[in-house]
Amino acid sequence: MKLDPSLSVPTASSKAENWIQWHVDLKKIFGKKKANSIWLYAWAKRGGINSSANTSALRGYMDKQGVDISTTSLNEIADVVGNVLDFGFGVGKVVIIGTLSVVGLILLGILVKLFRNPNQKLNITALPTVPQQLTKPK
Repeated sequence: MKLDPSLSVPTASSKAENWIQWHVDLKKIFGKKKANSIWLYAWAKRGGINSSANTSALRGYMDKQGVDISTTSLNEIADVVGNVLDFGFGVGKVVIIGTLSVVGLILLGILVKLFRNPNQKLNITALPTVPQQLTKPK
């Protein structure tokens, strides 16, 4: 009876030993080349590179299988830049939504004022002024 590796796919919280054993099981059924492809796909989809399973033992085993899962300095730099850009776009969305909300509230205030008194001339460009009592020297 053949093992069904789809029933034992490791998760992001699985230990390195589970990932190694799963690869061994895959090799028994699919052969080394196909097992490597399936394993890499699951590793990428399940976030294995960022998990605690990404140990030197696992990297060594997979290296012997012809699969390089080690992180290089260039990859780490790319990850950092990607995280910064993701954060920047997240902040940008907040700023845009905040700005549009303020503009929307101002327009809503103008519309309410127009509907309450449609005959009144609305001077949008007039700035609030400081009362004269506060500007006169004593």
